[in-house]
Amino acid sequence: MAESRSPRSTRANTAAYLMTKPADFLEGGQRVKIVIVGSGCVGVSAAIAILFKRLASELVLLDANGDLAGAQAEDLGHAAGFLGNPAIVGTKDFSAAREAAVCVIACGRRPAADEDPRTLLDGNLAVLRTAIPSVCKFAPNSVLVIATTPVDILSYAAMKLSGFPPNRVIGVGTFLDSCRFQWFIAEKLGISASSVQAFVIGENGPTSVPVWSAVTVAGTKLRDVNGEIGSRSDPEAWGELHSRVVRSNDELTRRKGHCPWGIGICIGEIVDAVIRNTRVCLTVSTFVKGCRHGLEKDVFASLPCVVGRNGVQSYVRHLYTPEEQDLTTASCRAIYEAQKPIMDQLE
Repeated sequence: MAESRSPRSTRANTAAYLMTKPADFLEGGQRVKIVIVGSGCVGVSAAIAILFKRLASELVLLDANGDLAGAQAEDLGHAAGFLGNPAIVGTKDFSAAREAAVCVIACGRRPAADEDPRTLLDGNLAVLRTAIPSVCKFAPNSVLVIATTPVDILSYAAMKLSGFPPNRVIGVGTFLDSCRFQWFIAEKLGISASSVQAFVIGENGPTSVPVWSAVTVAGTKLRDVNGEIGSRSDPEAWGELHSRVVRSNDELTRRKGHCPWGIGICIGEIVDAVIRNTRVCLTVSTFVKGCRHGLEKDVFASLPCVVGRNGVQSYVRHLYTPEEQDLTTASCRAIYEAQKPIMDQLE
């Protein structure tokens, strides 16, 4: 029979009255912790993507500005009831990263208009020299997802600074470039972007390589329909779509101040592949030995990669055209030339 006594007369603490003591065997259990270092626009957009996918039982926002991280976490936490009720924490204490499965590195600055690339690289490398060892100390078995610009060079730096094996360091790379490429092609054809298979490889930057030989719609190669597709002699000027991809960040930033949503969603997809071990193929920045791209130097560059629980599990081989191979070599050379000035700081 239910108690008829007044709760107010028998309980001084509402929570103690309302909740029975949890059974001992319910304590603990498997939890998935995801850490995002950097609570600016990109970090928060990544957090939203991860939370909406319900990938984390605990999400930690780490930032040198602990007040900002705490405020961002509280703001997100107010809607936690619609996100699977994860614990959402904001702090500047790196020990909160303990036993994280994935650590997203989204700290540092975005490039300013007409900024010297070396200035941006030096500044963001200095940030990573503190952030990477600090987070890896507490999450030594995690997978690192690098989103800080310039992403290819700093992914290489993250591998060196962390001491992690190459497969457990993933740069966002040309993943968003590939999404934009796919979207622009679909727009030109008047179909859904999900019906187009297309990717961009190499540098996350102006020397990226659109792989026109691999563009398909429902299994049909566009190159079989238009043999000149993507070339300078193409009467339909499909090559302009890649130029739009390269210009997208600058144009969106000019129009709206920043463009964090696309990259945040891409980060969420990478984290999803790791946490759920989906083994999906994504064009992410990964450690590439010189013999694979024709340049006898090792760099991080984007290739179609199979991503799963241990990070990059394998590359997908593609029969690139000679022109695509030459462009990829040139793209990797551009990455290496840009990272040469900091090599002595990483050894």
